[in-house]
Amino acid sequence: MKHFIKIALFCGVLFLVPILTLTKEPAATSYYENRTLAVFPPFSTQELMDGEYFPKVETYINDHLVWRDRLLKLNIQKEFSLRNPVINDVVVSGELLLPHYSTARESYDKQAMAQELDMLEKLNGYCAQNGIEFLYVGIPEQSTAFEDRYPPYLKHSSYKDDSLRTDFMQGLTDRGIDHLEMAQYLSADYDRFYSKTDHHYNLYGAYETYLRIMSYINDNYFPAPVTEDLEITPVDTAFLGSRSRKLFGLFESDDRLYTGTLADPIPFERYDNGKPVASTVYSESNRNVYAYYMGGDMAETIIRTNRPELPDVLIVGDSFTNALEAILYTSFDEMRSLDFRYYTEKSIYEYLADYQPDMILYVRDDLSYHLTTGNGDLE
Repeated sequence: MKHFIKIALFCGVLFLVPILTLTKEPAATSYYENRTLAVFPPFSTQELMDGEYFPKVETYINDHLVWRDRLLKLNIQKEFSLRNPVINDVVVSGELLLPHYSTARESYDKQAMAQELDMLEKLNGYCAQNGIEFLYVGIPEQSTAFEDRYPPYLKHSSYKDDSLRTDFMQGLTDRGIDHLEMAQYLSADYDRFYSKTDHHYNLYGAYETYLRIMSYINDNYFPAPVTEDLEITPVDTAFLGSRSRKLFGLFESDDRLYTGTLADPIPFERYDNGKPVASTVYSESNRNVYAYYMGGDMAETIIRTNRPELPDVLIVGDSFTNALEAILYTSFDEMRSLDFRYYTEKSIYEYLADYQPDMILYVRDDLSYHLTTGNGDLE
């Protein structure tokens, strides 16, 4: 009888879990994993016959499994108790959280890099013909900044070879594309400039990048004011960095976000995706995550300071531009930003033809140099 009850309970759970999963309201994204979850696949006779339909259903169930977050959290707690150095693809190295890579950098797609460089050369030529200054800004990703902090027994082959970065920068030089590589400046104090638990630089790193960009612009292109009175202070809320989120916030850290205060605030108007929004560059509803800067990733943001004597700038890039945008607008009459992972209304050429800024800043982290998707898709 006891065996029968156990079998009945086991079968009941096997039956109940997928039913509850399929009937509960599905979430669109995972907060902790910071990704989009699978959508239930529409039925297709062809996919059913090809054996492709049920694997998609299985992916959906895996993403939306009832009690999924609780189960994942319990598993991470177990991994911490066992002191595993890699948990959920995150390397726990002292006070740092770093990614565990599976692909060595020296094996990057060289054909894709050549294609990306060719697209940048074409865009640079277009800008030259139309009186628009073009500057490519390269920023080290957090794992690059702290590559020497990997435990010796976990130091991945990704860091045996720096050819991805050096080959790309040489490609820019060979094609006559002006560029500013921030590694030479941020390397002076990576601990000051980078987050311990997130893949971005912090506001100190963004401010250093801003100062170097503005110095380069004033030395090589045109005069523009430089904001030197930014007071940077920590945000009084625990920070949940992108790598800490993958560990469900269970990693204890003193890592913090920072906010910036101007001695002489500059009034401005802000528009996100064509609609007016509050005139702020810090999102109080996101005080514990990197989306604190600019409210996170936006397809298009426009900030107008109504100082027509100053130049206009267009900044293109992904989340590495967010903290930079929170400062950059202070030096221009109008700052626009585009993230081509979300912006689909116009190509970069159509946008430049309509907007005609004085300058375009193309900002990319060094893990994205060779990618031809998202902000690397210039066509």
